[in-house]
Amino acid sequence: MRDTLRLRSQGGSPAGVHTALTNYLRRQPDVGLDKLLLELALDPASPFDPRGRRRLRKGFVLIMLVAMGIAATFVYFNFF
Repeated sequence: MRDTLRLRSQGGSPAGVHTALTNYLRRQPDVGLDKLLLELALDPASPFDPRGRRRLRKGFVLIMLVAMGIAATFVYFNFF
């Protein structure tokens, strides 16, 4: 509720709305394409060691290896 009031108080100009929206999204640590991609590729963070290294998911590694194999087969048979 408070954030929408801040957006309205900035005025209706495109620059004001852009600034308010940019500031709002910067305050949201869980929003963003990079966070989505990291959640798909990496195991969840440990609640006991949040700064610890996150490992790649086994399913993600398998999918990437199969995709690279298919791409390599396509390139080999079509261009060599």
